[in-house]
Amino acid sequence: MGADFSGGTQLVFELQSYRVALQVDSAGENVMDYIIASLESVLGAEVRLISYDPSSGKAVVNVNGRLTGPMLQKAADIATVVNVEAYVEEGEMEKAIQLLRARVDPYELLDVRLRPFGETSIIVEASGLDPSRIRDLLGVQGKLEMFLDNQLILGNDEIKNLTAPISAEGLAYVPISLTTAGTEMLKQACSGKAEHSIVIYLDRPTDAILVFENRTLEEASHLFYDEHSQKFYVTRETGLAVSTYYISVVAVPVVGGDVSAEVESYLLSRVGNKARIILLGSEDDFTPELIDRLSSLYRLEMVPRRDGESVDEWVLRACGVQSAPVVTQTMAAGGVTGNLTIPFVGRTQALSLIKAQNFQRALAYRLDFPIAFVQESSLSPSFGPKFKLELTFAVGVTILLVLILVYLAFSRVKAALTIVVFLFVDALLTLAGISIFGLPLGLPAVSGLVLVVLSGLNQHIIITNELLKGVQPQEKVSVGWRASRALSISYLASFTMLLVSILIALLGFGPIRIFAIVASVGMVIAILLTRPVFARVMESVLSGRPKVIPQESAAKPEQKQQ
Repeated sequence: MGADFSGGTQLVFELQSYRVALQVDSAGENVMDYIIASLESVLGAEVRLISYDPSSGKAVVNVNGRLTGPMLQKAADIATVVNVEAYVEEGEMEKAIQLLRARVDPYELLDVRLRPFGETSIIVEASGLDPSRIRDLLGVQGKLEMFLDNQLILGNDEIKNLTAPISAEGLAYVPISLTTAGTEMLKQACSGKAEHSIVIYLDRPTDAILVFENRTLEEASHLFYDEHSQKFYVTRETGLAVSTYYISVVAVPVVGGDVSAEVESYLLSRVGNKARIILLGSEDDFTPELIDRLSSLYRLEMVPRRDGESVDEWVLRACGVQSAPVVTQTMAAGGVTGNLTIPFVGRTQALSLIKAQNFQRALAYRLDFPIAFVQESSLSPSFGPKFKLELTFAVGVTILLVLILVYLAFSRVKAALTIVVFLFVDALLTLAGISIFGLPLGLPAVSGLVLVVLSGLNQHIIITNELLKGVQPQEKVSVGWRASRALSISYLASFTMLLVSILIALLGFGPIRIFAIVASVGMVIAILLTRPVFARVMESVLSGRPKVIPQESAAKPEQKQQ
């Protein structure tokens, strides 16, 4: 069942975009170019000039990235920060929602709901989806970076095309195509560096310091920490040698849930350079005093360990590392092409494919600004906890009313019961059919199901009425001919509804599409199965025995008149 009936999960994400008012302290022809360049360098974000009045020195800029007051003031340099407010233009918010929807529900069949909340937040409501998968899909901007020997070699601008992930032999792969410039850059970077690792990041936390409990690494197998460079590094066996690559994310350890004086001094010195601290763990892994001190300086984010996740996978996920393929001998000798295949490794082939899909969708639907996960909460059924009881009562009353009306119309108990039974047959077969698509049973699907059932009721009454005429003694035509005529009417009605439903499914969106798909599935089942079976069963009920019509018999003149 979907969120309408069974509830689900509600997640809140925040778009990191700000409108900043500045008072420029000095005049000059290129003063704003200098200020924007300084902001982009220090903040690591895209900055766009909105307005600037040289006579008053007032300027307004948009910053697409995370920031704090100290960072902004340091970056502004020759300007004074007057005001900072979270701000996303209406068109940009709509675009962001469309991109995020394409990541998590590209065909709009999962009843995932996204809507704006406040100035910069987006609420996501879903049922039946793993919340961790939703956070992985939606909680990243899609900023790609490829490092070789701690040097950036490729980014998003060098990616020309992405194709759907493939899986084989326990791994998953994302094929990508590079631009001509990107191919040349990769060729130069890989020259003579066989067996070196290309570390691929997605949303590398350049604006953050990762804080971890020192004893955490005791369980790591290939991951180590270098106190001198304040970075993690990974060792791997390549042939007979052991290679090492560093993770380009600043990290500092704590012991016993608290920081040393040296680490605290370092964190204080970086207030104007970093916007946030990523705590590797949950609140239970750190002392409340440490959390209070850090939260007064930085924005805090928690990255707890997931069930079944190794320490190596945990740390690499927090650092944004997606994959680390090795430069082959062919690539090192200059054999670099514009087509690459990035491997992804998970504990199972299914998990490997999920990682590859998350990576591919984040790149294919990249946002213009960072996005941060804010909170997660449970979502109650919108129809209330008593919905199932109320539904049972409504269905029961409806069936009883249909039974009474049909009996009054035809004065035959068996015929009325047969029509009611086939209401359930239509409903159950349609539910079985839509289960193939994995559609959630929410209000749109139920609406389509009601349409199928009521359409079936209408057509079953028409078929029954025609067959009743055929079993009358004075009737000059056969029951079979009446059945054929009734089925022709039913097929025409069902086929017309099928075409309209398919058209709506192709042109519609969201709940409209789910409704149309359910209606289409019901009409296909009706044409192929339920209508002819009902006609045969009803013919047997009304006549007492099925009547067979010779195929070679021609229609009588009175049949043509009828």
